[in-house]
Amino acid sequence: MIHYSCDRCKREIDADSDLRYIVRIEIEAAMDHMAGEVVDDQDHLEVLEDLLESSDDYCESSLSDECYQRKRYDLCGECYRQYMKNPIGKEASLPFGFSNN
Repeated sequence: MIHYSCDRCKREIDADSDLRYIVRIEIEAAMDHMAGEVVDDQDHLEVLEDLLESSDDYCESSLSDECYQRKRYDLCGECYRQYMKNPIGKEASLPFGFSNN
């Protein structure tokens, strides 16, 4: 039998009675600065080939995790609801408290 646990709170998730949520995150480096400016007279396949070759060089020269990552997480119902409230983990800004005078 396969056992699941929440990757956030570590609570065991019963596959028969609990709803389990799978969160998949795909992260890839945006190499817009490598694309350059495409002119209509250019051979687009050649430009694409050059771009792919240069991106391969870039990814090989740096850590491969900086170019692409794929993550998968199992979440229980409560952690799923918390995740959906703030999926990128942005800290909530606290309102300023001003006095009445």
